[in-house]
Amino acid sequence: MFIAPYKKMGELFSEICQEINKKIIIKIGDLEEGVRQAVELEKQGVIDVIISRGGTAIAIKKEILDIPVVEVQVSAFDLIRALHQARKETNKVAIVGFYPFTYGIKGLEEIMNLNIKILTLKENWYIRPFYIKEKLKEIEKQGYNWVVGDNISVETAESLGMNTVLVESGKEALMQSILEAERVAEVRKRELEKTKRIKSIIDFAYEGIITVDPKGVIDTFNPRAVKIFEREAYRIVGKNINEIFPEFSFPKIIKIGRKIEGKIWTVGDIKIVANIIPIKINNEIVRTVITFQKVSQVQKIEQKIREKLYLRGNIAENTFNDIVGQSNIIRKLKKEAKNYAQVDSPILIYGETGTGKELFAQAIHNYSPRKNKPFVAFNCAALPETLLESELFGYVRGAFTGAKKEGKVGLFEQAHEGTIFLDEIGEISKNIQARLLRVLQEHKVRRLGDDRVIPVNVRVITSTNKKLIKLVKEKKFRDDLYYRINVLNLIIPPLRERKEDTSLLVNFFIKKYGYK
Repeated sequence: MFIAPYKKMGELFSEICQEINKKIIIKIGDLEEGVRQAVELEKQGVIDVIISRGGTAIAIKKEILDIPVVEVQVSAFDLIRALHQARKETNKVAIVGFYPFTYGIKGLEEIMNLNIKILTLKENWYIRPFYIKEKLKEIEKQGYNWVVGDNISVETAESLGMNTVLVESGKEALMQSILEAERVAEVRKRELEKTKRIKSIIDFAYEGIITVDPKGVIDTFNPRAVKIFEREAYRIVGKNINEIFPEFSFPKIIKIGRKIEGKIWTVGDIKIVANIIPIKINNEIVRTVITFQKVSQVQKIEQKIREKLYLRGNIAENTFNDIVGQSNIIRKLKKEAKNYAQVDSPILIYGETGTGKELFAQAIHNYSPRKNKPFVAFNCAALPETLLESELFGYVRGAFTGAKKEGKVGLFEQAHEGTIFLDEIGEISKNIQARLLRVLQEHKVRRLGDDRVIPVNVRVITSTNKKLIKLVKEKKFRDDLYYRINVLNLIIPPLRERKEDTSLLVNFFIKKYGYK
């Protein structure tokens, strides 16, 4: 859009647009009228850039902040043409206009053989023309009766009876303003696209995002932050973060002046884990970005990742319906096991080899609240102590010779939120017993070669075909571990003690394996 301060400029601009085949809205209006036209079209949303000149351009810039204004620059050719016209009548000329119109003109005195007086108008004078009148009166008293200037200067001078020459913009200046407006429009388009992309990222981010200016005033509070803290953005934005979230200790964050990761805060009854990123320009913090999630949400995500990575193959396939038997002892055991399934206490299952200890462990898991979580079964007698330790607890890169470069997740981590079944628990060494006891006590594991502990939430079921109490008395099994794993227990009888189930089992296996 082009707003011409006077009609002749508008006509010339229209002529140029036809020559270069450009469709640009053209309006005629000086100062307040020009501003009114610009505001009206801004409301309609049909303009990207405004082109205007002199005081009208200045007035529009002050009123319209969201649309760039390209000012038609007065070229040397335009000014020389106006001075040449005035020189025909006088050698004493006052050049009047807004900055930068009047900048660098004094050097033309010698070239044009003129006595030039320069009057630079202040920006706010376009709404106070009486100031311009007063200044022109002063100039007139000094013997300057001819005024060369822009539209407002010329109109004001003429109202005082002074002689005037309007500096008219030629084709060169107008063409240059069109090229500049196109460049500005393209830059603005890219910036708007960038802003929209950033806004979309902020608005649809999975994390809460707060941005804070150097004074501690919150200027961004995205929808996720609204959801986490259950506070509307309009009540937060514009307020000081120390007032809204004193728990953040923002002055300390600014003082640290560097990125902080994994910071845990409690705001009311909400626990969040946050990253704080200071944005610096020339080593000065211009913004601080805080991204955060609820701790509970992080835990849920972690669990989903664990399930996706490790649940495959870690599934309990059997239920209590798969335990064949109608004898009183089996019915009693199944009833007892179902009751055990509803609590998280460790279970020790005793039975001879082949009595179905893992079958009961799987059935308990599938009857428990953890049924949709991993079931990890492991035979403790299957590996030597060195390998058993790394299998159960995992290891980090470089923990020992032959370790995988990426390290390994232990079985306890794989069973997080689910059940771990340790068969033949009586076979583990005292060293492994000590580590296992610590996991049961603290609900945390430490990978081999690591100095960090990882929280785990695991239901532990163990089994053995040995008399553990005897091993305790012989000092081969720790008594504290024995009492930890033997909170609840099941003793599964061999088939010889429940012979009435034999025929049921025979029929079951015939159907299973297809014998006739």
